[in-house]
Amino acid sequence: IEECGFLPKAATPLLQRSPYHPTDVKPCESQMLVSVIIPTYNRAKTIERAVNSVLAQTWKEIEVIVVDDGSTDQTDEVLKAYGDKIRVIRQKNGGPSAARNTGIKAATGEIVSFLDSDDAWLPLKTERQVKLLQRTASAGVVCCVCNARMLFSSGAITSFQSAGLHPEQAEGIWTNPAEVLTTRFLFFNQVVAVRREALSQSGLFREDLPYGLNDDYDLSLRLSLIGPWAFIAEPLVEWHEHIDNISRTHSQLAICTQTIQILRDINNSPRFRLLLPQDMLNRRLRSLNNSICALRLETHENPSMRLLGRCFHFYLRGCEALHSRMATAPRMITHAI
Repeated sequence: IEECGFLPKAATPLLQRSPYHPTDVKPCESQMLVSVIIPTYNRAKTIERAVNSVLAQTWKEIEVIVVDDGSTDQTDEVLKAYGDKIRVIRQKNGGPSAARNTGIKAATGEIVSFLDSDDAWLPLKTERQVKLLQRTASAGVVCCVCNARMLFSSGAITSFQSAGLHPEQAEGIWTNPAEVLTTRFLFFNQVVAVRREALSQSGLFREDLPYGLNDDYDLSLRLSLIGPWAFIAEPLVEWHEHIDNISRTHSQLAICTQTIQILRDINNSPRFRLLLPQDMLNRRLRSLNNSICALRLETHENPSMRLLGRCFHFYLRGCEALHSRMATAPRMITHAI
């Protein structure tokens, strides 16, 4: 990778220790198969939009695998209407992570993508990602992420904006995803196209996380540790807010607690520990612990303690905003191809 000029010298030591190597990537065929996995549970009203957006992709070498995770509404009837255009796997309810893992095990494509059953892709999403992965194969790129338009009742924002990602190019190679993802969350499942070999090396979705909470962050961080990524700055995914989205039904306290557990588990892994940027990891853990302290104070029975918690939280947000503007804060390092 360094010989190709994609990595600055400061970034090479991390990736030189990576267990994923460019030689693991086979030459890409022009029409490589993409397996699209759609987990669903009681999404009769939205599953059609998701499936139709996949069938409308300009890249036609696609197998669509819908994993019905024990739906009790009319989801099954909606899916039957597609006939042999899609493959439906039915299982007892085990959560989104278990459903995605079922789909991964059944997939036969060289590239694997995920779409939640209440969201949608733009028609060029798969074609652009596959072609970019083909062009970056010799650089050991493990996956490609695109931007997403996130539609809230209060307005819209892109996933790159939400994560503070501001690439200089429209598309290219992202050389330091591990440094960035150690410090923040990036909307991941619906925007990724990942090489099957890399997915196998990094491991599948964790099924022991409550309600699949942060399962996408866990997998994305592990993938970021085994090689550079490709990226597309244009939003090619539409994410739709729903009142029962996981991100809305779980408290910030639960999210912070689970994120700490994920970071510690990966850091305790003999395979990944040496690949984690330890200074950024330690700062993130301190920040999360401070947030937990503030959140607990905000729920205290004493009004004075609740006020103290709100003030502490306001102070922490200010510190994070200030740090994000400092030269030491990790920023997205990219290269055009």
